Amino acid sequence: MGRPLFCVNEDERKQGHFYFLASPVKEPENVRKCCFLAGKWITQAGWTGDYISLEPPELLFNAVQQIFDELEEWEQNLQKIRENAGGVRELLQASAKIFQNPLVLMGQDFSLVAESGLDQFREGEALFYPGSERMELINALKQDEQYNAMLEREDVVWFPGHIVGFNSWNINLQEPNAAWYRLILMEYRKTLGESDAYLLKVLAYHVRMALHAGSAEHTGGENLRSVFRRVLTDRTADYMEISRKLIALGWGAEDEYLCLVYQTTYLDQRNLTAHAICSYMEEQIPHTSSFPFKEDIVCFFDLTLIGESAEDLGNRLKYFIRESFLKAGYSRVMTGHSNLRRQYIQATLALDVGGRKMPYLWIHWFDRIAFTYILEQSTRRLPGYMLCHEKLPRLKEIDAQQHTEYYRTLRVYLEENLNATQTARELYIHRSTLLYRLERIREILDSDLTDPDELLYLNFSFRLLEQEEQKDTGS
Repeated sequence: MGRPLFCVNEDERKQGHFYFLASPVKEPENVRKCCFLAGKWITQAGWTGDYISLEPPELLFNAVQQIFDELEEWEQNLQKIRENAGGVRELLQASAKIFQNPLVLMGQDFSLVAESGLDQFREGEALFYPGSERMELINALKQDEQYNAMLEREDVVWFPGHIVGFNSWNINLQEPNAAWYRLILMEYRKTLGESDAYLLKVLAYHVRMALHAGSAEHTGGENLRSVFRRVLTDRTADYMEISRKLIALGWGAEDEYLCLVYQTTYLDQRNLTAHAICSYMEEQIPHTSSFPFKEDIVCFFDLTLIGESAEDLGNRLKYFIRESFLKAGYSRVMTGHSNLRRQYIQATLALDVGGRKMPYLWIHWFDRIAFTYILEQSTRRLPGYMLCHEKLPRLKEIDAQQHTEYYRTLRVYLEENLNATQTARELYIHRSTLLYRLERIREILDSDLTDPDELLYLNFSFRLLEQEEQKDTGS
């Protein structure tokens, strides 16, 4: 609505204005989107349009004028803040008197960019400050249909407090085809209404302009994330220089390091929660550098500074990983800065190989999949049956023809570290029967089964053939 005007000529009324009626008049016809300010006579006259009555009406006129004065002063103040290169936080603080409720600018990843009045609102704090409750709320929002629908909206949207505990008006501040931030007005001290939604749009315009102006000038200094990103992206990076930078940031050249890679779900990617997870990791575990990389999340831990073993750290994170619907791959622990990129590769391999072999698990350690990886790499160009011990398949053929169990017997014998007694017990046969079988196996293989290299080769061959069988059966 525009400022109140005196109603002088009944035929010259503009849409979207207040009109002050100094004396009783007949209600005009076909008047749209106007509101009349008048004395109590207007009620008695039976008007059907929009009106506000008060006695004396001059007080109402002045009150409305005062509201417009306050709003104009507010907008002028917002404009002045932007002209003086003020930030988003200043804009929100300058709006506190107008809204009388907490204001938050949130990244689409749930990161807290700026706020005003949030420190007095405990229910709102839970969503934006560290703690287990925060991640629970984020995970609940990620799965809420109403919340996901709000991601695509361009106008002010009402979001009820069925998850976060408070009602709010929300507006996405968008770049082309994507919402980068969300401006939130929370219902706390004062009940929210439609007028608050309109005013939030005004504030959103100034916040959007401030963000646009600030993004062009923003430069980040050298920090752990930027150093680690360079480690992962620049294969020609000078590791002496990298090491000097890490040492300067407190990560020692003799410290023990661990790499963790999170594979996020489609839901996580859609809701852009990677930065929220990174923030949570760094808040909960000091001496951690966590950042989105490609489609995953990468975390490097300085175990020496943390003062925990890899196993202890893994136990601390396992519930968070499961409850956040993540898949995690861990590298080996290594000392110093020269193997950081290789640790990242180990963690991604743990996710890849472990996820295929054991998809029901949330967490995969490189040590547990290393041998499987070796087997897979060895058969990239030739199948397993062409790489295995030349005479090992012959045992299978004889077993099929003569109904013997030479193949299984040798497998168990090797697994039991050439212990005949334990092998016989495992196979449920007499020791003399085992010794006879071993003699026949030696004859078929043309080997005395004493050479360490050959024994290693036979063990490896069994695994190669088992892998081939798994491929054939699709398991």
